[in-house]
Order: sequence, then structure tokens, then C-alpha cells
Amino acid sequence: MKLPKFDDVEFSPLAWKEWLLNKDKFGSKRSIYKYLEKWNEEGYFENCSGIKNYVRNKRIRRLLNGYVLLDLLDWSWTLKYNRYKMWRLFEDTVAEILREVIKEKKECTVAYVDRWRGFQGLDYAIINSKSKLGWKAGVQCKRYVGTRIPYSRVDEYSSYTRGTSASKLYDKGIDLKKRFTDKRKVILVMFDAYLKRGSPMQQRRFDWLKDAWDSVVVFNRTLPDEDPYFYRLRFDEFDKIARWC
Repeated sequence: MKLPKFDDVEFSPLAWKEWLLNKDKFGSKRSIYKYLEKWNEEGYFENCSGIKNYVRNKRIRRLLNGYVLLDLLDWSWTLKYNRYKMWRLFEDTVAEILREVIKEKKECTVAYVDRWRGFQGLDYAIINSKSKLGWKAGVQCKRYVGTRIPYSRVDEYSSYTRGTSASKLYDKGIDLKKRFTDKRKVILVMFDAYLKRGSPMQQRRFDWLKDAWDSVVVFNRTLPDEDPYFYRLRFDEFDKIARWC
């Protein structure tokens, strides 16, 4: 596949720390990139055809390219990270993207609020020091969202599967909006949405999410059964989220 250019790749702080833990191989970004090129030449990414990144903001584009490389390495078993580790790497990438979104708003900051009392159901809150509300937007991160589970059967599945299903996330969005009122915005951010091509029911399950959340952001717009596989990266909600904050 065609890798993004060296200058068009950036890693989030947590991802960069993970690379540096293996100092024998990865002492610098240049070393990382050389290994990626080598693995690519050896065919690790042969079932993928490339990355099409339509994001105009330079830093967000670079961060998404960096996360795609981690996703590729996970997919090809080159990095044997567990599921939780990959999830945290995605959350950390989202945090950096949010910081880029609000960089012109000096009164705003991004806080990791997972498991904080009063913030159940959110991973990040964008805090506004000049707002009487304290925070203006809350963010839930999902590395991917599945759409195949029918609403009537969602409780039959494991907690992990329930947590990534569109059916359950619809309920979560509705609950968050009731708890935090319409003065605050709740945002669902995911890398992938597993929508089967030609499945109207799965498409409807995904579309329902837009009724439950103020914003639903999908970074990778590739259909999972598309062959050869392209990463098609977008971020269309940039200005809207910035206004809310």
C-alpha cells in the first residue's frame, strides 16, 4: 500500500510513548517510519490499498494518519496490543484532535473524565472557564460501532459487544441528553462504523444514533466489506464542535 508521507504523520502522546518503550527499534519518528516502510515492502499491509485523507486541518490530518498506522499494525498482528490498549490509543488521539479543535479558545480545555463522579458515560469533557455550566460538551469515544445487533436482542450479548452496538449507544445518548439537558452537547466519536453494504436495517440503526446524540463523528468512512481496503478519513464536524465549546 502507499503510506502517507513522513511529514504527514503525527502520533498522540500516549502512542508516541508506546513507540519509545521499544528503544532498540524506535528511538525516533524517522526510525518508526523506516520500520513501517520495511514492513510494507515485506507485505504486511498487502490487503490494503492506501489512505485517502480528506481532512483539511493539517494537524488533525496528521494525527489520523498516525492512528491509521497503529490500526494497520494491529490488524496485521505486527503490534500485539490488547483490545484495551488500542482503545486507549484511540481515546488519546481523540483528545489531541479536540485540543486542536479548541486551540483558538483560550478559556477552554479538554479533561479526561472517565469514571469521574457525575460524568458517567463520557470519556472527555470540554470545560469552559467562563461558562456558568462549567463544561459545554461531553465526548464518548468508541474505536468502532457495530450495527448488526437488533435492539430487541442486545441484552443477550457480552458487555463488550453491547457497549459497541448502535442499539445500546442509542440508549446511552438519550440518557446523557436527559441528564445534562440541552444546554450541553454530547458527542459520539468513532473510528469505524461497521455498516454492511446494502443493509437498510443496519443503516437505519446507525442513522438513529443521530437522533440520540448532538453529533456523531465517524473518522473512517470505508465500508468494511470493501475490497481492496482503503482508509477514507474525514472530519466534517470541526466547526460545529468549536462553536459549541
